Amino acid sequence: MTTEVEFSFEEAVRTLGVTPEKLTRLIEDGKITAINDGVRTRLTRRAILDYMAAVSAVPAIERSKRR
Repeated sequence: MTTEVEFSFEEAVRTLGVTPEKLTRLIEDGKITAINDGVRTRLTRRAILDYMAAVSAVPAIERSKRR
């Protein structure tokens, strides 16, 4: 049986290189799927990879304009 790798909220912050506030916004905006069991927030490896792929598909110049 294969299980999906999960990251804690803090691990996801470090992996993505974002602030906790930014990660919270991404989750609230539905850009990253998170699992909240009432105590902890976890993110799957797939959710992190999907977000990273989506962000890297946008040229850096366009990302800077969105800020």
